[in-house]
Amino acid sequence: MGVVRLRRRYNPATGEMEDVVPQLQSVDAPFVWDDLPGYESPIDGHWVEGRRARREDLKRNGCRPYEGREQEMKEAAKAQERNAQQTERIAERLTHQAWAQMPPRIRKALRGW
Repeated sequence: MGVVRLRRRYNPATGEMEDVVPQLQSVDAPFVWDDLPGYESPIDGHWVEGRRARREDLKRNGCRPYEGREQEMKEAAKAQERNAQQTERIAERLTHQAWAQMPPRIRKALRGW
């Protein structure tokens, strides 16, 4: 065990030497974070035990953790934009397919010739 040496310091206000109380240093011990308790997934009914299983459950069901209303609104707007773009791509692809499958006489009539 270490030896604590008494320290003294001059106090100019009182004009005397005073004992300096040593400051005890706190030791930061590692923090252990318990794993999440098990629960049944509300989406697909699978049993979810722990953080890793929770991440896998969220990924499997296309979900993400709740981050507050503001963030949820941003994510909803992004999802809506992605859906609109996907719908536009599908509509364009189907239009090209329909055009390619039309008889030449109908294509000519649609062009206005």
